[in-house]
Amino acid sequence: MGTWGTAIFSDDLASDIKLRFRNKIGSGKSSTEATDELLDEYEEEVNDSEESSVFWLSLASTQWNLGRLLENVKQKALEIIENGQDLERWNENEKEKNKRKKVLDKLKIQLLSEQPLAKIINKPFVRKTKMEKGDLLSYNIANDKFVILKVIEIGEDQNGDRYPLIEVLNYFDSSLPKLSQIHKLDAKILNNEGVDDGILKIEPSGQFYLAQYGKRDSEPWDKLNILEKKTKVKIKKGMGELYWWKDFDKLLIEVFSKK
Repeated sequence: MGTWGTAIFSDDLASDIKLRFRNKIGSGKSSTEATDELLDEYEEEVNDSEESSVFWLSLASTQWNLGRLLENVKQKALEIIENGQDLERWNENEKEKNKRKKVLDKLKIQLLSEQPLAKIINKPFVRKTKMEKGDLLSYNIANDKFVILKVIEIGEDQNGDRYPLIEVLNYFDSSLPKLSQIHKLDAKILNNEGVDDGILKIEPSGQFYLAQYGKRDSEPWDKLNILEKKTKVKIKKGMGELYWWKDFDKLLIEVFSKK
């Protein structure tokens, strides 16, 4: 988890709590049910001396803004503000500590004020896939060229999103090869940059997640065709990225057009 500012949600954990609570409410959970589930899911963070304050403060702020602040969550957040627990994380930077204190003072005033009426939260968008691990597929892109995709695994996150880890094979032509030829193809690396900050160096793996950007960005099964099921696959070490289906054709054309 990372922190990039003194605001309540300038923190990875705080942002996660906000999103997860909203999604649970949107899925029909009560405030109590959503809170109990978050306590289970983030048990390690709740019991951590530093991250527990981030958890409770972000949860209290989120609940108040949605008109669903529970009394126990409110009291826990006020207790953290009063005892200075959260400010201990900022002891090495007095300027930032003072900024954070102002943020907490403002949050305290908010939590002690009358919260707004409960807001209606839409059901969250959940990404789905029809693909299965080991699927070997052809994909007909916009300029009538075929590429070959191999599904390495199906990833799933806490929000229930499911998306495939994909490998593109090194093939780009107007007709499809035989299966015997496909099995001899190597993977095509779409991003050659990797990560190198002088300390950490991670090479591209050639494997990446491919998902829907939104409700209108569905898996294009009018251009996909399963060639074989349960193909032997292997997860490679290295950096994997996330690409959206809506950008996939353009990406493939750019990559395969390079000499």
